[in-house]
Amino acid sequence: MRLLVAIFAAYVWRVSYLPEAEEDEDDEPGPAAALSQLSSARQWAAMAALTVVAATVILVSAEPFAEAMVDSGRSVGIDEFLLIQWLAPLASEASAVTIAVLFVLSGRAANGLATMISDKINQWTLLVGMLPLAMSLGAGGLTALPLDARQHEEFFLTAAQSLFGIALLLRLRLGVWGALALAGLFALQVGLTLNFLGDDARTIASLTWLSWGYLALSAIVVATNAKSLGHLFAVGLFASHPEAHPPRAAPAAGEQS
Repeated sequence: MRLLVAIFAAYVWRVSYLPEAEEDEDDEPGPAAALSQLSSARQWAAMAALTVVAATVILVSAEPFAEAMVDSGRSVGIDEFLLIQWLAPLASEASAVTIAVLFVLSGRAANGLATMISDKINQWTLLVGMLPLAMSLGAGGLTALPLDARQHEEFFLTAAQSLFGIALLLRLRLGVWGALALAGLFALQVGLTLNFLGDDARTIASLTWLSWGYLALSAIVVATNAKSLGHLFAVGLFASHPEAHPPRAAPAAGEQS
């Protein structure tokens, strides 16, 4: 838990030192435009207030939403695990997806992709790291997060899927084929889940094989981009003005056209 929270803190610290991208120089729309007109102290105060309001809304609505969702699923005969697995994440991710779509529609695709990446980093560091803490607070003492066989494989699958996404972004761009691969594999995952609905053994087996498939594809993509990994790590960790690719050497005399 501490390691994941520390990784999130390091990520926030690192991105705070990055320069603004050129497309960020345009006027911000909506609430961001209003915040940008405030002084630095008032900006922090406003963001803190917005955070408190958002946290309060989530705290008040999370349990009723979850209970109502499960009860509704039971009344119409929908598998409880399926509802929690697919419907709840759609609701929780709706805000990030909406922001990303708005960025893309305004011609700021890089910001949209950065929004989704930031959201994923938040999930796999701060959110996952806080789950045992929330469990311990609810139990009244320190306790681990219990996972059954299916939950374990779902966790493994999500981690492998995220690793594949990271591998596709090693070149600091997401191409059409990469996007189609992610969408196709996700569709396959949904199809397998629905096909084996009610058969936990086959569902778990399919999730396991799909997870290993993601890992194999990740290894292939990483191996393909192995030459640029050193530069990417150096840029990501230390450079103040990141570049997508290592600079090319100037052509030797006689090679210029």
